[in-house]
Amino acid sequence: MLSWRRVGLHSILLLCLAIVLAGCGEASGSVWTSYEGAVNEKSFPVPKVANKSDQSENNSDMDYVRYTLSGINEGMSLPEVYLDEIKSWGWTEKQTKQSSNTSSNLHVFAKEGHIVQLAVHDGSFTLMVPRNETTQTTVKSLGEDD
Repeated sequence: MLSWRRVGLHSILLLCLAIVLAGCGEASGSVWTSYEGAVNEKSFPVPKVANKSDQSENNSDMDYVRYTLSGINEGMSLPEVYLDEIKSWGWTEKQTKQSSNTSSNLHVFAKEGHIVQLAVHDGSFTLMVPRNETTQTTVKSLGEDD
């Protein structure tokens, strides 16, 4: 026979477990709901929960920033909700030619003459912005047909 003390203890434990599980589910879903401008291109959205881990300082051709973000990996495509957010900020994804040195984890976006390359890695992603016109012309040619 169950005592009231035991029933009360079990109820409290179940309530605590439900709160913890609800909190964990909310945290993983909130990755793709709140954005801010990237460090190297303020008009390009980055999830607010992503943490800047590395930034170029001496590269004359490319300004890049690496962000850590748990749950992202090279084998997965970018979530549709993130692609929709990028589009809503005015960016258009360009098709890239797939070659031996280009993988499917590289995305190229354009907006008003600006180019942003987004490369997905395991646990992080890198945003690369060409610094000069020569580099931008090279990046733009990736999406053009021969």
